[in-house]
Amino acid sequence: MEIRVNKPFDASRLLADLRIIHADTLHAARSFATAAVAVGAGGAALLLALSGMSGLVVLLLALAAYGVYLGFGHSRSLRRAVSELPEVCQHEALLIVTEERITQEHPSIRSEILWAAITRVVETDAGWLLFYGSRQAISLPRDGMDEDQELQFRSFLTTRAPVAA
Repeated sequence: MEIRVNKPFDASRLLADLRIIHADTLHAARSFATAAVAVGAGGAALLLALSGMSGLVVLLLALAAYGVYLGFGHSRSLRRAVSELPEVCQHEALLIVTEERITQEHPSIRSEILWAAITRVVETDAGWLLFYGSRQAISLPRDGMDEDQELQFRSFLTTRAPVAA
């Protein structure tokens, strides 16, 4: 089997993939941020209404502000990571998938990952994320494949059931 897929650089797709890769961190940060905003703003409102302790109100409002910052911070970091990607990576890539490896070729960079290193495969709306670490993955876009290639790849994934998830 050899599947060749042209993968144009798409910042919005890359950002969507990063959000999937970092979904657990984003969820935890947003949960903590929501709690910080609720406790900070709610506590400040209660203190102002009931006792007028302005010193503690400032501290609670600072907690709420930190929650807002934290809630948007991770998404902002992912957007910055995409926007600061080196020029050498912002070109169309050729992905070559064989039984032994996945090769990604940019005009100036080439990377190869053996299938033995792939620990997890996640299917997304746009294609597949082939994980070779907890936060490292190669994106294989579905729109670069014809129907026969997609069926061939799906069939190949079923033979690799222990890593396909």
